Amino acid sequence: MNHTDSTEHSGHGGHGGHGAHIVVHPPTMTTRPPYRGVEILGTVVGKAYNLADVEEFARRAGLEDIDVAQSEAVAWVGGGPGFWGADTGE
Repeated sequence: MNHTDSTEHSGHGGHGGHGAHIVVHPPTMTTRPPYRGVEILGTVVGKAYNLADVEEFARRAGLEDIDVAQSEAVAWVGGGPGFWGADTGE
């Protein structure tokens, strides 16, 4: 087991289940290119195709001071900030 955030104890529940301001969901592999759904404060804000997209969603929500790749305020579900699909990283 490799738990990096002890608040991530609920895989279901969506709204507030992990205590993070931003939730980046696992990659959706049924489309090309793959994308990851993004929620901010419990509201789905869009599809991210890369880290810059997540940063832009955060900026638009007034959370521009968050380092989305490393902050505990961001929950990366189903792979970290370097994983965007089968052929884009780990």
